[in-house]
Amino acid sequence: MAQNLDTKKEEKKVEAYAPKDEEKTILDYLKERIPVLKDGKKKILDDIDFEEIMKDADREYMPRSLRDKKEDTSSVMLVQDEIKGMRGSRIVPITGKEDSEWRSDVSEPTLFVKIQTALSILVDQNPEAVFKALLEIYKPTSAIAKAIWQRSWGIANSKEMLKLFIFDLAKYGWAIGRTYPRLKQRKKEILRELDVDDPEKNKYDTVTITEYNDIFRERLDPYRTWIDDKANLSDPFSMDDWYFEKDYSKDDCKREFGMYDNYHQITFGELRQTKKEEEPANEETVKRKDMVTLGFYESKNKDLYAIYEPNKEVVLYYSPQPNDEGMLSCWDAVWTIRDPRTRYGIGLFEIIKNNKVLYDRLDNMDIDSLVMSIYTMLFYSGTNQLVGDGTLTVSPSLIKQKLPGTTVDQVKIDYSGKGREGAMQQQVRIDEITGLTPTLQGQVEGKTLGEVLHAKDAALKRLNIPLGNVAAALEQDAYLTLSWGNQVYSLPEVMEFVDQKELDEFRAENGREPDNLQFENQEEKTGKITADFPRVMELSLDEDRDGTLIESPENRFFTIGKDIPKKNIKWKGKITLVAQSIISPSNEMDRQRKMELYNIVQPVVQAIALAMSQGQYQVALDMAKPVVQILEIQNEKPENWLPDKVVLMINDPELVAKVEAQAEMMATAGQPLFVDPNAIPEPGAEGAPTRQKGGVPGIPTAPGAKSPGLTGIAPKEQITNPVKQTLSEVGKVR
Repeated sequence: MAQNLDTKKEEKKVEAYAPKDEEKTILDYLKERIPVLKDGKKKILDDIDFEEIMKDADREYMPRSLRDKKEDTSSVMLVQDEIKGMRGSRIVPITGKEDSEWRSDVSEPTLFVKIQTALSILVDQNPEAVFKALLEIYKPTSAIAKAIWQRSWGIANSKEMLKLFIFDLAKYGWAIGRTYPRLKQRKKEILRELDVDDPEKNKYDTVTITEYNDIFRERLDPYRTWIDDKANLSDPFSMDDWYFEKDYSKDDCKREFGMYDNYHQITFGELRQTKKEEEPANEETVKRKDMVTLGFYESKNKDLYAIYEPNKEVVLYYSPQPNDEGMLSCWDAVWTIRDPRTRYGIGLFEIIKNNKVLYDRLDNMDIDSLVMSIYTMLFYSGTNQLVGDGTLTVSPSLIKQKLPGTTVDQVKIDYSGKGREGAMQQQVRIDEITGLTPTLQGQVEGKTLGEVLHAKDAALKRLNIPLGNVAAALEQDAYLTLSWGNQVYSLPEVMEFVDQKELDEFRAENGREPDNLQFENQEEKTGKITADFPRVMELSLDEDRDGTLIESPENRFFTIGKDIPKKNIKWKGKITLVAQSIISPSNEMDRQRKMELYNIVQPVVQAIALAMSQGQYQVALDMAKPVVQILEIQNEKPENWLPDKVVLMINDPELVAKVEAQAEMMATAGQPLFVDPNAIPEPGAEGAPTRQKGGVPGIPTAPGAKSPGLTGIAPKEQITNPVKQTLSEVGKVR
């Protein structure tokens, strides 16, 4: 049957909230600390209000004319505000003869264009990183750590969150995100038995649908997130605590936080509307009566995590830091540095706002001048037959009789285009100071392909600082992901089933076996079943000949605890994010770069193959080392360019001695190390051509059919030729 939607149930009486002991201490601390965090954003450096900067950036970003927000329907005039960087940012009514509605009020969406350009360039694919273990014990599991991090980006669709993160970063100059384990579940009733005659007697089973259960990345609202007032860029460990707020409906709140003891102490109603930026984007949400604001606080030094209801000042829940390593779950970045003493940086709005004032002024003056040169001013003299204040209006498609004794003098205004020229100069300056040049926006500069590619490459270098800051933030996220992964993936996934039949269907469909089963009636093994399933993850890993997991271009499914021991999930090391990996690649530039790289690497690879054919493996390895350096500079993987055996020797230098020793043993025994499978066998040897009647060469004898008195050699299927295999690898253009 359908779920009961009756919302008028009588709620039980709840006693007044009266915290004691530790909870009382935490409540008093939050009431004192949270206002300090909120005020910290309003007074940075020399009393700079960062929230006001964000609000100005929001207004400038929206494509609009300067008269969009009128206070009334009467005529208006635009008062210029150069401090805020917007022409006509304040609108006041005007009366009488000072009507200026004919004037241009165009506001070029420069900030919008620049931010969209930055997004199109800086975010195109999931990031890549280099994982280097700090201890010998973690070296074999570096590939596992990297695969887990890459997997989390895919299943969480984190690239979309990264776009929002960079959007805030470019517009405001500061952005913040959060990485944490997220469990999204809901109840669902599934029809089990259908009664056609009486649908009221249909039987339903209640199941729990898990929408998401893994590590998640979330972009946080910069308006409603506050960081430690002592946090700065000089000390990476300076941020001790942080706090953010989110709005929940009653249903969502109960689903996520209804298990806490103090849940019934919070009250639902309309959201507080103390500030415009704290209101939801949807105005209908403001009118709802079932909303509540919850705050989330984390502190490293106090080892505290708290969920706080700021309206009624209720501590919904508190505990030690949920991350076992005591890491804060946030990561932030600046677009450009404002000052090392603060984490709030400078975004594109602050960079261009003053030039944008001049651009809009000159652009609108040019349009006004053009209009005045077309619709010229007239002076009338003669018989006063005009109605009203004596003003004539120029209108097209009208023919009127000229009155006797009257004259009309025209004020001729020549349109010079100086305003347009000045506006374009300001546009060039905006392009230069932002680094987002017309080349990056799609404009072709240069006559040849090489000139265009070099111009684009030079333009991208201007974005190195913001791109490096984004990479640093993503490195923080990578450490967090692995820390959470060590906690989450080592625990089984708990699932509920109605009966044994449903459990068997799940096992047959997914091929997973539970580690532990708990029945509702444990003695009779009946009723609902709770099963613990080990985690199964799809990772880009494969096993080498020694059974060690290494990176692989193809994904495989691994069961934690069976295919991958739980202890191997834990990893410690240095993570270096490849900043260029997230930007939008240029196909033509990449094609030309690889062709040039091929011309450099190919001759060396041929020399390496020749050295290997002669058994000089150490020489081949020495020639490969500088090639590896060239490939790494170009962010290319050596295994995509060098023969597989050379890559194995690079990863395991001891293998060279083993191969050379084996070659020496074979040479001592008189056995050639390399055999040419295309060589014609000696007459009488196994596989040599035979003569049919008439002296016509026939089919070679089968390896097993030896002729009397002839000495056989190795069958063809046992003959190997490393040189041929190496040259085939060389011929592959990747």
